[in-house]
Amino acid sequence: MSEVLTSLDGDGICTITVNRPEALNAINGVTWPQLDKAVRDAALDPGVRVVVMTGAGRAFSAGGDIKSFGTLDPNDAIAQKWAGTPVWGEIEIRTDLVDRGSDAVRLMHAMPKPTIAMWHGAAAGMGAAYALACDFRIASDAAFMATAYARIGLPGDGGITYYLHHLVGPTKARELMWLGDRVDAAELLRLGIVSKVVPEGELMQETMALARRLAAGSPVATRLIKQNLLAAETESVETVIDKESYGMARAGRTEDFREALSAMAQKRPPVFKGI
Repeated sequence: MSEVLTSLDGDGICTITVNRPEALNAINGVTWPQLDKAVRDAALDPGVRVVVMTGAGRAFSAGGDIKSFGTLDPNDAIAQKWAGTPVWGEIEIRTDLVDRGSDAVRLMHAMPKPTIAMWHGAAAGMGAAYALACDFRIASDAAFMATAYARIGLPGDGGITYYLHHLVGPTKARELMWLGDRVDAAELLRLGIVSKVVPEGELMQETMALARRLAAGSPVATRLIKQNLLAAETESVETVIDKESYGMARAGRTEDFREALSAMAQKRPPVFKGI
């Protein structure tokens, strides 16, 4: 059974589901390469306009599977080649392995398409990092987060400190990382970590409604907006304005822009094709 499931609907919405419900969708050495491929394929596929990530069963993801720490992906030829050798014990090699496990998290944040976490139940550790990396987080009233790392003597990975710092500020990020307390759905909303909290039974409906609105937009404008927002996280205002200026010139030459003007004149919704 595949540990990561993907589906693509007619609106261009790709849903990626971590499929280990018996382990609360904890991510192990087999799961993360499948997740990495699913996210990368979705990022590169021009037919995908929006990516939704979720988990099967009762949880979004309980994070890294502690039981499998040290277990390697049997399909990873490089890891299998060097496992058990003196080289494998070097900290640089282990650092590379942990870093590779964060590739999909980075891509959920950086891909030039909107990403949505459909968050139910637990999002802990790396599972929380995946949710925090998304552009939007729609949570059920049963959702909760726990950073969890400090409680097992680890500092965190997957960019979780970066995302928390930007979402809640330095002081609250320190509290959440060092104390690791459980944060319920109401508090997630108050802190601005999630965009919306809905009843458990309405989570899919609400998430897909948002995904359809995003998917209906111009793919070119959507890509450029995301590039500008990512630049705004780290670049100067001058650099961001330069990027915005290029984006306006680029999008203004598209058929989508002409379609938008025509639709406004005809008082109808535009149909964007991404060209």
